[in-house]
Amino acid sequence: MDGNIHNATRELVRAILAITHDQRHSTSVQSICQYIHCSFSLNDYDDHNNTCRVTSAISTSDEIGKENLNSIIAKYIHLYIYPLFIFMGIFGNKLSCLIMFINARRSGYPSSLYLTLLALVDCLFLLISALPNWISQINNKFDIRFLSDFSCRLVYFFGNFTTHLSAGLVVGVTVERFIAVQYPLIAHKINNVTHTRIVLAILIIFFFVLDTPVLTFVKHTKENIHIVSVCQNDTSFSYERRDVIRCDVTGKRYEQKWVYIDFAVYNFIPFLIIITLNSLIIRRLIDAQRFRQRMFRFSNYPSRQNQQDIKHRHYSQNHQTIEMNENQHRHFRRFPSVSEAKPLVILLHPQSSQSEERRLHYSTKISSTSTELSTTSFEMKNRSRYQHEISCIRHKSINTSNSNHTRLTILLLFVSCSFLVLTLPVVVFDLIISTKLHTRSSTLYNNYLNSITTDNTDSDIFLFYTLARLLMIINHSVNFIFYFVLGKRFRHDLKQLFIGYWRRLYR
Repeated sequence: MDGNIHNATRELVRAILAITHDQRHSTSVQSICQYIHCSFSLNDYDDHNNTCRVTSAISTSDEIGKENLNSIIAKYIHLYIYPLFIFMGIFGNKLSCLIMFINARRSGYPSSLYLTLLALVDCLFLLISALPNWISQINNKFDIRFLSDFSCRLVYFFGNFTTHLSAGLVVGVTVERFIAVQYPLIAHKINNVTHTRIVLAILIIFFFVLDTPVLTFVKHTKENIHIVSVCQNDTSFSYERRDVIRCDVTGKRYEQKWVYIDFAVYNFIPFLIIITLNSLIIRRLIDAQRFRQRMFRFSNYPSRQNQQDIKHRHYSQNHQTIEMNENQHRHFRRFPSVSEAKPLVILLHPQSSQSEERRLHYSTKISSTSTELSTTSFEMKNRSRYQHEISCIRHKSINTSNSNHTRLTILLLFVSCSFLVLTLPVVVFDLIISTKLHTRSSTLYNNYLNSITTDNTDSDIFLFYTLARLLMIINHSVNFIFYFVLGKRFRHDLKQLFIGYWRRLYR
């Protein structure tokens, strides 16, 4: 029995060598030893039947060192860096979703509704797509994509749906900020809760319909992989067989079309919209800041003039009062004994008593006038102080409102720009792999097939894809950090949330 198996294996190896004879002796493969990877699908609907690939064996120590280094870096990124951002993103997005939902119910800001759904979608992506991908690196048996054909289709569908909806939400919140900044007088009529809910419903329905065809051309397949190492003109060879389960798009025609659709929906169209609107928003913010500075200088100039006029009036009134008091004082100095000898003067000199009465009446009138002037001056001072306080309060409230809108706009600018920077590498990588190296799945899958050795090109590609995928995971995990660092209200609400939870826990 063992001899029959050995003979069958030898015949299979000879058949593989015969099939790949032209590839192994072509000018593109220049080495003494080659590795042959042949996959035979066990599913009738798969069009990857009987495909073989020939690669040159690594022959120098430098190439071996580079191959090992790339493999080690990719492995450690998968095992240790991925889960760090995945679990941080799940925890942060849950908190963000809760706090943004509270803000949306309390304040009614449309931006809070967008950010609430964005945090929920990012959390679903990390749970349904990123987490199974990381688990598969530990052990394929725990990967839910490989449990059945239904789970394969469902996970693949939700991975695409959440990424596309996330891009649509970032575009939606960018458009909302553009309307609020560019058209502030009519923004409250357009950006309200009712319109925002309608837009969110349209986005969900649109991307659900767009990604539904994925359920038809994604398949759960099983393949037999035959790996043959041959050297010295087919005189010596080694053989290994592996059974591999795949969950991917079946058919090069579907895969290439889907790569273009994914590139357009997930990156190209959002890239154009976000770059254009963010440029206009930044320009509008700069113009508004310059306008506020000019208005502040203009408003300060009349206030300084009014203060100078008030000071001048106070000075003139005080000067008149001082002059009248000095005249009265000089009058009493000229007649020091009049007031003291008044009864005797009245008895001896009646005419002089009349003149003295006139002087006393005049002095009383002067003192009453000075009192009235002092009272009027005090009232004018209080009125000017009250008007100054009212203007300061109004100016402070306007500055606070403008500062809140500016902070929110800056926060959303960071969210949209980080989306562009962190998602661009993985989409461009998929596009290049699909157009230059035939298909994305075949290139990456060939690297997965062979754990013995591959060529340096494939190891570099796999490392680049690992880094690009890491940036994509960071994009769905980093928004909580932006909210916490740039959002003063978010920090306050987060603090109140933990304080309330702590009090309920130890009540």
